[in-house]
Amino acid sequence: MYRVETVGEDIDAAIDALPRDFVPAFDDLRSSLQEAPWDIGRPYVASNPRGSRTATFGPEGRGLVLYVVQERERVVALWQVTVAPI
Repeated sequence: MYRVETVGEDIDAAIDALPRDFVPAFDDLRSSLQEAPWDIGRPYVASNPRGSRTATFGPEGRGLVLYVVQERERVVALWQVTVAPI
């Protein structure tokens, strides 16, 4: 099991500001990251698969999370959470 942490107050504010219809999908994504972060999403940079990763969530996949897995500490650090405008 991994611990999911946010990096900075701006990330917490972004999560708090998620549109209501994105919250359940974000919660599901967060739970999946706790279980198996390497199985979720894809590498942010294809040539560095063990570096930062990205995953989408929510309606039409418009939600985006950027994160890094700190394997030694069993931590998934979220460093960006955004929702693309329609």
